[in-house]
Amino acid sequence: MNVAASRARDRMYLVRSIELDELSQADHYRAELIKHFQAPFMQNEEQVADLRDKCESPFETEVFNLLVERGYRVVPQVKAGAYRIDMVVEGENDNSLAIECDGDRYHGPDKWDSDMQRQRILERAGWKFWRCFASTFVTRKKEVIQDLLAELERLEIYPITTDTAHSSSYVESRIVNTVEEPILDIETDIDTNIDSETETDA
Repeated sequence: MNVAASRARDRMYLVRSIELDELSQADHYRAELIKHFQAPFMQNEEQVADLRDKCESPFETEVFNLLVERGYRVVPQVKAGAYRIDMVVEGENDNSLAIECDGDRYHGPDKWDSDMQRQRILERAGWKFWRCFASTFVTRKKEVIQDLLAELERLEIYPITTDTAHSSSYVESRIVNTVEEPILDIETDIDTNIDSETETDA
């Protein structure tokens, strides 16, 4: 299976007649193959750890963790032109949300004008932003998280899952329904024809 799934140069097709939840625990490799086709860029623990190391403050790390734990794909320290964005949450169909974690130590009132100027420049380039101060996050964490999750949902950015169909430029899924042909009951048809012929002769 590994050889078959690693030789494609342009595209790969998987034809199956079984759903993921129909597989037994012994079908681990088949299940992993189906999951890969449903979400080919699912993050593993090593990838998450490497990305977490890019966070530049405990505040960024906490926001990163709460999003990853909920299944979102998050990339810290994303370069955008001459600037960097604290982290970007990526969704399907190229949807994304730029997140700025304004730590009070580094983003005081003297930095606010330059931060907003940078944000306006990136917004003109198509970026969508959500930002929060560390002090607000600490004092009103539940409300802040709810606001962030609501913004992600508004932008149709959802957690990566393997039990739903994904629409992306890399994955296409089709369900083909086969129509069963009626089975001819030969014995019954013969009996019926015999009865009809007998009645006609009579």
